[in-house]
Amino acid sequence: MDTTLPSLPETRPDPRRRELHPERIIVGDKTLERNDVVAKRYGESERSVNRRDRLGAPYIFLSGIKYRPMPDYDNFLLSRCIVEHKQQPSQRRKAR
Repeated sequence: MDTTLPSLPETRPDPRRRELHPERIIVGDKTLERNDVVAKRYGESERSVNRRDRLGAPYIFLSGIKYRPMPDYDNFLLSRCIVEHKQQPSQRRKAR
């Protein structure tokens, strides 16, 4: 009687995992950075980074992985900065 367990087939990592894709890709004069790397660089979650997509944040999908163009995404963030102005007196609505 054979007491050895049947060997399980070797599981190879899923080729769709984003960790198997490069962190940075250079296309033309643009450097594209993987979305999770951008989130880590800014110290926030990937979900927070994705929330800016509906505001017009630039991104591109390559092989099913989201990449951000670095000079363009940085400029997008800078354009969203809020500059505080002096407090102006509120204009009240005139009574009728």
